[in-house]
Amino acid sequence: MPDGREVDQAELLDVTKDEDRARSLLRALRTLSTGPDPKLREMARGVLRGDLTAQQAFTDPEYTSALFSGAAKVRRAGEQRSDAEAREAGERFGEWQQERRTEGEGEDQDTSRTAPGQQPTGPWRHSGTGGAGGLGGSRPAGGFGPR
Repeated sequence: MPDGREVDQAELLDVTKDEDRARSLLRALRTLSTGPDPKLREMARGVLRGDLTAQQAFTDPEYTSALFSGAAKVRRAGEQRSDAEAREAGERFGEWQQERRTEGEGEDQDTSRTAPGQQPTGPWRHSGTGGAGGLGGSRPAGGFGPR
């Protein structure tokens, strides 16, 4: 951020209710803040700077519309892919997830991460057309609160 100020994950707990989700939301906001959608960039940068709260961002009609529009595009793309593409995407996601785990081990000794061979406990725990850890599976409905 231009002035160096960025919210930390503790400031996101009012929306996420737990540290793992707050950390995940912070990463997502950082990604959105440099993404292609101008409305989502504006929203993410505002939250990261502390100009607006996550609660305000996720209840603003313009920002929620942009979020749902992006999610709908991803869903349509997932539904239109072939089984081979789904498997490949699942494999790439697994590789990416492993890289993230390896990078994160040095940053924070997070013991809640999934060990190799165990079933994931996060948002990708339900396997779908992408196989275990793949995209396109079912996921419980709901916001950022407890599942």
